[in-house]
Amino acid sequence: MDRYKREGETVIIEIGVKNSRQLFNERDPAPFRERDLDPQFVIYIVSAVEEFSVRTKMKIRILTADVNDLKQENSVIICEAIQTYFQYESKLAQSKLQKRHRTARYFFAIGLLTLFGCLSVAQFMSTVKSVPAVAKIVSEGFVIIGWVAMWRPLEDLLYSWWPIREQRLYFDKLATMEVEVQTS
Repeated sequence: MDRYKREGETVIIEIGVKNSRQLFNERDPAPFRERDLDPQFVIYIVSAVEEFSVRTKMKIRILTADVNDLKQENSVIICEAIQTYFQYESKLAQSKLQKRHRTARYFFAIGLLTLFGCLSVAQFMSTVKSVPAVAKIVSEGFVIIGWVAMWRPLEDLLYSWWPIREQRLYFDKLATMEVEVQTS
């Protein structure tokens, strides 16, 4: 038994509500059309979309008991509000991604300076002839410190930005998904 309905190749994410107000954050003082979505609704929608590939065709179906939600203008407002919310979230994720890249470059520069400094000290220590055993230990210690200093910058440059990018792709998908409102 599949968790989601399908219409041909399109996966349908259904949400049942008494009325469309349940989709929005009641604490948000913005006008109804510009309100943030309810956090639980967002979590459900995002987790549902993340269960599939970004390329999977999907649609959100709001099943409402309120006949006023079925009016064309109200239905359009609901669709626009959902899409606008995820467009905004996508922009936030893009901004976060750019900040992560900028910070990673700074960390990388600092890591490189630390690495070169440590390798220089290690090279100098290897030339000390008076206490060769201690010099070798200190030299190896500085080599290790230098490479450990590069660990986090390399992680940030190579790996840590991928989850943010993937999240942005899902937000982009949600921002363009078809939303339909039907009676429950």
